[in-house]
This record gives sequence, structure tokens and C-alpha cells, in this order.
Amino acid sequence: MHLHRVVPAAICCGLALSATVGHAQSGMSQAEAVQLFGAAGFAVTGNQPVNRCGKPANPRVSFVDLNGDRRAEALIVDEGPCYAPAGRYFAVLTKQGAGWRAVISGTGTIQAQKTQTAGWIDMRVAEPGCTKDFRFQGNRYAPASDCAGRPATPKPASPPPAAAAPAVGPQAAAGASPGKLSSGDEAAAFKAAGFTRRGNTWRSADCGDPGTASYSPGAIDKITDLNGDGRPEVVITEGGTYCYGNTGGGYFVVTQLADGGWKRITNGTGMAEFLKTKGADGWPDLLVGGPGFCFPVQRWNGREYKLQRWEYEGKACTPRR
Repeated sequence: MHLHRVVPAAICCGLALSATVGHAQSGMSQAEAVQLFGAAGFAVTGNQPVNRCGKPANPRVSFVDLNGDRRAEALIVDEGPCYAPAGRYFAVLTKQGAGWRAVISGTGTIQAQKTQTAGWIDMRVAEPGCTKDFRFQGNRYAPASDCAGRPATPKPASPPPAAAAPAVGPQAAAGASPGKLSSGDEAAAFKAAGFTRRGNTWRSADCGDPGTASYSPGAIDKITDLNGDGRPEVVITEGGTYCYGNTGGGYFVVTQLADGGWKRITNGTGMAEFLKTKGADGWPDLLVGGPGFCFPVQRWNGREYKLQRWEYEGKACTPRR
């Protein structure tokens, strides 16, 4: 049975295109819907989702609780020649803080299985000539078998080529697959952000969540070159109401230094969104999203991000006191 067919009717809402961006789910703001599609790999232009080929897309959205926490995950499915030879693209996203992040995406047909791993329903992805099983590991789904059905074995991490360029700029990164870090750089980025590794997860030293149901450990949300210096920045997120209140999540931004080390440049409560406007040294302005309809925008002054203005959907606003 296909995943979108096992969604309980009470929380399923497949949508027509005209309603997709503005009302992806009852109670979802347009800004959140745009972020949802961006995290799924779709840019949104003029209320129109655009696929990775730069063509207008008609993604279908449905919602289902995959891990029993009574909060729905989002399934987005799109079809067309852009996804040849499978002809279909999917992304499954979970709510983290004020935003969404993908836990599995790719081409082909995704199917829910009867088994579970770490409390999450196991998945099977079928493409022409290849069917693989996926199981939840840490923060997202990972292959559990190869195309022949044999158990998958983890591949050792290898460092990127010396001349490798970082991911594309901040605006494109929202709709594109993030770059990759070596295992060493990934660990260094988390440590620079103030996280320590506990088992298979990263947890921030500032949080100290005792294990509440809403908690989600540190995860890499974006890897991109924010200021055009040829070195990557990494946005790390952590979720949970125990540490982050009604906003439900926090963000940490770290940058790679010229000597290869990493440094935290900012962090806070909410969802980090980088804008087209810029501050000193080419750094983009940072909008901190969260509940409500008026958000702070911070600007880089050469040393740190500082509050510069308030806005909502690109327009100036006055925060409620």
C-alpha cells in the first residue's frame, strides 16, 4: 500500500495547486507552507511551486503521524518527466520547531511497511530496477538494504576533494539538496555550535532536555556558502518545548574558518531564514521565524548579527508587546 493511501482520513488533506502554498494544512500560514515546500526541494515563485528542473510543479500534500507522537508528518509527491525514469518524486518531512525538515526524499514510489524502527514506520522505495528498504536512524531515514534486498552496510565517510565548492547560495539552498560534510567536519561543526555527542545523537549544552516527548536532537538543516567566501556555513537545529517554549525549536549557525576550523557566529530560539538583503561583508540578513505575524530581522555588522528591523512576508511590521 502506498504511503499516501495509509494516511488516516482525519488528518489527510491532499490539496489542489491553488490551495497548496497558502493552506498546506489547516492553520498553516503561507510563510510556513513556503518553508515546507522549500525544505521538500521546491522553490516557490508567485505562489507556484517549481521543481528541480525549474518547471512549474503540482505537488500533492498529505499528512500522517509516522512515529506515534500525535504530530503529523507531511508527505509531498510530485510527478512528471523531470523525475525520469521513475516519473515521481517524494519527500517526507517532520515538524521541527517552527519549521519543517526532510527525513527522506527521492525519486520513485515510497511505501509504508508494517514494521517500525526507533518508533518510526519503516519505508520501502521502489524505482525502475531497484527496490530498497529504509529505516529511521537518528534524524532521518537511511538505506537498510541494497537493490538486491541484501542488508546495507554503512559506507565509510571520505573527505571532500580539495577543490570542491560548497553548496549554492542561500536562496537556492532552500530548494536544493544540501552539500555534504566529511564526518570530521560534521562533528567539528556540532562541537563549534556547543553540542556534545550522546550515543547516536547530538545535544546542545544549553538545553539539557531531560527526555521530554517533544525533544528532537541536533540536526544539520542547511549547508551553504552564505557570504560567498568559498567556505561553507552550517545551520543546525534542535527542537523541544522544554528548552524553546512555544516556538518549539532553536537554531545555531557555524562557519568554517580559513584554517579549516569551525566557529559559531549566532544562535537563538526560532527558525533561521536567510533573506536576499545583506549586511556587512556580503552576509545575508537573518529572519528569525516563530509563532505570530511579525518577526525580527538581524543584520551582520562585521562582528555579529544584531536586530535591524521587524517584518512579515517582506513588509515592515510592529511586534506586539
